[in-house]
Amino acid sequence: MIADRALDSIRICLQAALKLSDQEASCIAPTATPLQFPQWTSLAHVQLVLELERVFDVRFDAEEIAELASVPAILNALARRGLVTP
Repeated sequence: MIADRALDSIRICLQAALKLSDQEASCIAPTATPLQFPQWTSLAHVQLVLELERVFDVRFDAEEIAELASVPAILNALARRGLVTP
């Protein structure tokens, strides 16, 4: 998957997990972090991981889940699995 398409999919996952409006989701930058979203709580993080696993048909281990703390980290994790290309 091309990085731009992956970013669109990540936005959809974030929108579902963080309960964002369409407009809020469309503004998610490729550099986004939890600091920009007060609703990115520990529970929302678990929901995000579940959404990512569903959308990308992948499973993350506990260490990886802890590392998925920003959009760049998510893109890197997906790239390591060969699911995203630059």
